[in-house]
Amino acid sequence: MSVEISETGPRTSVDLLLLSASNYPAVPIYPYAFVQVSAIAARHGLTVERLDLLHTPKHRWEDVLRGTLDRHRPRLIGIHLRQVDSIFIWNYAESDLPGAPQVVRNSYWPVDDTEQLITLVRSLTDTPVMVGGFGFSTQAPALLRRLRPDFGVVGEPDEVMARLDDVLAHRDLDGIANLAHPVGDDYAVGPRVFLPPADHTEYSDAVLDDLLAFYGPEGLSGPDAAHVPVEIQRGCPYRCYFCTEPVVKGRQHRIRDLDVVMADITFLADRGVTRVWLVCSEINIGSNALLFEMAERMRKLNQGRTRPVDWTCYLLPNPALDRDEIRTLLDAHFEPSWNQFASYHDDNLKQTRVPYRARHAVQAQVYWMEEEERFRRERGEPVPPRRLDMFLGNSYATAETVSTTLHAVNELRLGERFDDSLITRATRVFDLGHGLIGDSAESTYSMSPRGRLADVDLLYPTFSYPPALVAELGDNRAVDEFFAHVEDTFLSRAYRTRRDWRAFLTRQLDRGTLTRPLAADAEDMLRRILAASPADSSAPLGELTRSLVELVVGTRPDRTRTVLAAIGLPGYWDERPRWSPYDVGAALARRFDSAEDLTRAVQELTEPGDGTVPLLAMEYCLYDNNVVLRPDYARLLFTA
Repeated sequence: MSVEISETGPRTSVDLLLLSASNYPAVPIYPYAFVQVSAIAARHGLTVERLDLLHTPKHRWEDVLRGTLDRHRPRLIGIHLRQVDSIFIWNYAESDLPGAPQVVRNSYWPVDDTEQLITLVRSLTDTPVMVGGFGFSTQAPALLRRLRPDFGVVGEPDEVMARLDDVLAHRDLDGIANLAHPVGDDYAVGPRVFLPPADHTEYSDAVLDDLLAFYGPEGLSGPDAAHVPVEIQRGCPYRCYFCTEPVVKGRQHRIRDLDVVMADITFLADRGVTRVWLVCSEINIGSNALLFEMAERMRKLNQGRTRPVDWTCYLLPNPALDRDEIRTLLDAHFEPSWNQFASYHDDNLKQTRVPYRARHAVQAQVYWMEEEERFRRERGEPVPPRRLDMFLGNSYATAETVSTTLHAVNELRLGERFDDSLITRATRVFDLGHGLIGDSAESTYSMSPRGRLADVDLLYPTFSYPPALVAELGDNRAVDEFFAHVEDTFLSRAYRTRRDWRAFLTRQLDRGTLTRPLAADAEDMLRRILAASPADSSAPLGELTRSLVELVVGTRPDRTRTVLAAIGLPGYWDERPRWSPYDVGAALARRFDSAEDLTRAVQELTEPGDGTVPLLAMEYCLYDNNVVLRPDYARLLFTA
């Protein structure tokens, strides 16, 4: 690296300038590729500078790039394309999806942004442009033709960095592993090789300075800090139908030297980093030995540290962990990792080709939830809100897979233990070399910034809803609405936080289901409720309203029990806490196709002197359990 002083400050001539315009704004992550490529380049005596444009508004790109190019004068510009889209359908839906997270739709187009970046770079410099990254490597041929870089890297860049002088001189390009280069109107790729993880450390003070600049001074320390990635394993032998990792990283899983892993983690810990993410497909491929070896090493690392380092990684539910093993991991500062099981239905799991079955998924879900909660309570730590994620919208989902899963969830009463839920309701479709994944060709469609495309184009967000569920419900939107109901009602207690009992009470008064005058104590409660602000949705007001309805229904307890038993809910009124929304919905769906059918039945069962109490009890039951009576829903919910 040469240095000279100009009027605007020092100028350095570096070998490689790394750029990225593909960071996902909803989950900002400093590119680990920047860390790894910089370390590989340094091994070969090359100098690197890095610039992620996430925090730079587009209208400033030109000025920032011009200054960066003038300051560093690189021999090569490497552009990192980490992903081609978010893979989440709600980011690209034509309208807001029921039950989906709140997102800014149609705002994340990393391929388009990368194309714009390349065009801008070429307007500012003649320096050659090379594109690489995980997302690029998933669809390299099509992306090469779309982006038209001077070079591309498919997979790991080790040999490209080792032979950078040859690359820039266009010498023996066909012999350089993983290098793509133009040949006529198309591109050729050198020998495709899959390399093991680095046998050397990757982090440096310069990279750490970049991390601090990216996340901010408080962004790397404390319980809410960003996870800093450290690779521990590369490659995956499994063939999960939805996953591109084996195509990019190879099907042989290779473990990195753990002394080197710990050297990187120690380097970070000594400089204040408090959370690390061990990068791997899954840390326990075939065995939990590596997981517990790392737990022991992390336990030793954290001994005597005033700020211990928490760590996490992807973790399969098979091989299973017992409760004592989970406690061992928690004691070693392991953070339970995110997992989204496809279902609790063995045939469905087999079709998706995941390496576990329902018993593994259920045990992992329950054991981790219970042991982490116990662990936190013993230490006086708050238990964070819980969200149950599932991939019930996988390509092979059917009425049987959904209903079997929900039946299992209900048997375990899992829904009552989660604050929220999120169902992935469609598959991001790729072609991994054998056609579109998931037997999804007929229902697959692509979205562009201009809307739905007439033809499938995998460079744009491309999705397929589960065909069997679309056939059951009618269209994609109906699948979204169904899963939104499942998320709120059966996989979590989320709907309860949105119950507006004051509005419920007002509706019953308007319909005549609740009639006045009431008994003195009930009238007093009613006046207090009606006097409250309509905007008051507080829990105390909700509980007061529920108490009023229960008091009124309780004036005819024997008749309430008789009517509820006749419609399929024997014992419900006296044992309401024991009945889940699934129990209530299943019992009513066996007898009634709609709320109107149910209402008529209750009216026919009502005797002189009952007044409207049976109807009020029915309305209370439907509202309190978020019951939706529809034959198409019943087939999907309760046929197991």
